[in-house]
Amino acid sequence: MTQKKAKMILDKHFQVAEVDNRVYGSFIEHLGRAVYGGIYEPGHPYANEKGFRMDVIELVKELQVSIVRYPGGNFVSGYNWEDGVGLKTNRKRRLDLAWRTIETNEVGTNEFVELD
Repeated sequence: MTQKKAKMILDKHFQVAEVDNRVYGSFIEHLGRAVYGGIYEPGHPYANEKGFRMDVIELVKELQVSIVRYPGGNFVSGYNWEDGVGLKTNRKRRLDLAWRTIETNEVGTNEFVELD
């Protein structure tokens, strides 16, 4: 049995079509300091009245991200959107099984919907 060799030819000038910028989205994940101490940090000099860091939000806007998904990443696998609605004082704290941290749900569905 003879083996055939694969061959690939790349041409950096070959283009099928323009790539729509809406393809380049992003997500917010409760990992490390992405949310708490990242986009959300009440008391920070650049935080708005809701606790969101406006300097960080402006940097994200500069990237011209077409869409931001929430929640995103591996965090979504254990997230229940109902845990992030209503009064913050009534929200349940839960163990995030992926990261083995306590999720306070201080930032949740309500806050993301109101984020501009």
